Amino acid sequence: MVNHPELISKSEQIEDLARILSGHEVIAFDTEFIRESTFFPIVEILQIATEEESWLVDVQAFKRNHRPGPRGGFDSGIQPLLDVLQNEKILKIIHAAQGDQECLYTSFGMTASPSLDTALAASLCGMGDGIGLSKLLKQVLDVEIKKGHARTNWSVRPLPSQLLEYAHADVGHLVLLGKKLLEQLDSLGRRAWGLELSAKWQDTACFETDVEGLVQKLARGGRIDKRGYAALTELVKWREERVRQLNLPRRWVADDAVLLDLAHVRPKDMAHLSAFRGLNKGELKNSGEAILAALKHASEHPELPAMPRQQRADVPTPDEAQALELLRCFVGILADKHKIAAKHLSTASQLLPLLKQKPQSCEELIQRAVMSEESARLIGDEMVAMLNGKRALSISGNQILVLETE
Repeated sequence: MVNHPELISKSEQIEDLARILSGHEVIAFDTEFIRESTFFPIVEILQIATEEESWLVDVQAFKRNHRPGPRGGFDSGIQPLLDVLQNEKILKIIHAAQGDQECLYTSFGMTASPSLDTALAASLCGMGDGIGLSKLLKQVLDVEIKKGHARTNWSVRPLPSQLLEYAHADVGHLVLLGKKLLEQLDSLGRRAWGLELSAKWQDTACFETDVEGLVQKLARGGRIDKRGYAALTELVKWREERVRQLNLPRRWVADDAVLLDLAHVRPKDMAHLSAFRGLNKGELKNSGEAILAALKHASEHPELPAMPRQQRADVPTPDEAQALELLRCFVGILADKHKIAAKHLSTASQLLPLLKQKPQSCEELIQRAVMSEESARLIGDEMVAMLNGKRALSISGNQILVLETE
């Protein structure tokens, strides 16, 4: 592996790099970013590699201004590299893709595609859920890399040589790792499944504001009435706009507890609003009128937003609770047998409906949406048999055995 030591910071270097990368069917990338004091991640370094070479791109060298958010003001000189990351003929290998794809979206308004998330691929190959890169490289390639720079300030220039080495190490083996995992996925008949799941983080909608989702999450344990829910909706809208405008973490503007308290009490003037702890004086001065306006709009709006029905999770009976424990154990056994993380077979929220409905076939599992098509194809027959009393679990020594009862 050739690690190019110089940080790429010029347009002509990007063009040369893009030309090289365009000649490959598989490449890999990683990002180094800072987010402790901002709402949007600030990308500092983009590492990119083929199976033979790796490069480091100084992303901030192409920054035109400090506008936060999608398409945050980058020079067009970096565009040839972004075009490569969106080239549908080149597969991009990423480890734990969510953060890296979010960085691309919030900085450039795009995501890399097509992609393979090696952490996800590993979980489909029975290597555990959420395995770290160091452990995965050791397990698959017998390669060891040094870690320990999670809190590094990647904005310093020049970057020390040990940090450059670390940045190269994070991406240098990814292409070979991705190819090895694809071979394992192929042997298990799960390549399409792995690429489909990896594509989730290619969807830019994953990184857009979900005001309704945030409000429902806050209201879930808040014992809030309909008018309080309307007020909370307006307050969350205000905060989401504000944190993006200032590029600050949500809690620095107003934490969740403050928004809930404001939604409950709904102050009507600055004197009352000033009594709330959690709103600092500066934010109160700058946004006090906006907060009051949001609360007023909520109270005067002719059509209050519909509160979601409190869909209380079905509480299993004592007998069902015992049966669920048995089902969880059975799913775990099947996961080990098929070399796959249990979460891809059946989630906790699916088990009780499975138990109650007792489907009679794989097709019924899929039709009732209590199991995905892929997992039903893999373990559907076994689950149907278990749910209908045709499988039993037995202990032999230290092992749990699955027995046919008919």
